[in-house]
This record gives sequence, C-alpha cells and structure tokens, in this order.
Amino acid sequence: MKIRTRLIVTLAAAAAMLFGSTGVASAETIGIGMAVRLQPPRVVTITQGSGPLFLDAHEIAERDFNVVTRPVQNNTTQQWLLTDVGGGLYTIQQVSSWRYLDAHEIASLDYRVVTRPQQNNSTQLWRLYDYGGAFYMIQQVSSGRYLDAYISSAQDFQAVTRPYTGANSQVWRIL
Repeated sequence: MKIRTRLIVTLAAAAAMLFGSTGVASAETIGIGMAVRLQPPRVVTITQGSGPLFLDAHEIAERDFNVVTRPVQNNTTQQWLLTDVGGGLYTIQQVSSWRYLDAHEIASLDYRVVTRPQQNNSTQLWRLYDYGGAFYMIQQVSSGRYLDAYISSAQDFQAVTRPYTGANSQVWRIL
C-alpha cells in the first residue's frame, strides 16, 4: 500500500510539472472566474443585403407567424430586439409581438423562418458573422443553416434557412 501511495503521489507531481508548464488550459487561460461583458440588448432593423426589403413577420397563426421581407413600413413589425446571450450567440425578438426568431428544421416545411414564443433552446439562438459596414451573415445555431429569403412574390418573400452558399441573399444589414 505504501508503494502504491508513493507511485500515485509521484505520478501526480510529474503530471503537475509536465502540464503546468506546457500551456494546457487552466482557469486563467480559459477565463474561469473572469466577468464577461455582454452587449446591451438593442432594437434594430434587419434588411436583406443593401436592398429595400426589411425582415418582418406575420402576426397571425393562420400564416404560421411566417417571417418574410417587406418594403419599409415604419412600424414595430420590422423592429427586432437583438440580445447578446454570450458566447457569440444572440436571440432576435420581433418588437411588435415579442416572439423569437426561429426556423422549421424539416425539408417539407422548406426550412421556413417563423416567430415562436420563447423556448429556451438552440433553434432560437443565432450567430452573427460580421462582414463590416453593419453587414452580417446570420446562422441558426441548432441547424447550422443561414438566414436567407426568397426574392419573389410567388413565394411571398418568405425567409428560410439554407446551407451556406455565399450568395448575397444570405447577407443582412443590421442597423
């Protein structure tokens, strides 16, 4: 038993010396105990690219609370509360309804973007990729798909999520 204890102590000391000096993550390097400053929530408008269409949403169940793009209406259906929840993630709430930006994750529903009551899951978390000049790509955390929208009235300018394409339809201006 005495030999086993010595062996364990020796191995523990060797591990401490070895890992303590090789840059392995420690509380200091990964920020444990350090405060993270979140950006305050802010009300924004979101337009597709530099074009004249603003992110908007139907506010009735019959339309499944579908998110669409529309010309400017100067009302709260086109205003969104962008909230930094940490880790580079955001929630996006429609100001008029206080519902959260979300998206269907099945092909038969065309991955339509909708608003939903708060669900506290990753379907309502979004990652913003900054292109500069207030232009961003907006990625749904749960699916890894990017916010996009049809550019035709035949599809009611429906917002959807799509795999990354690099197309201008996946670039949004947040002001």
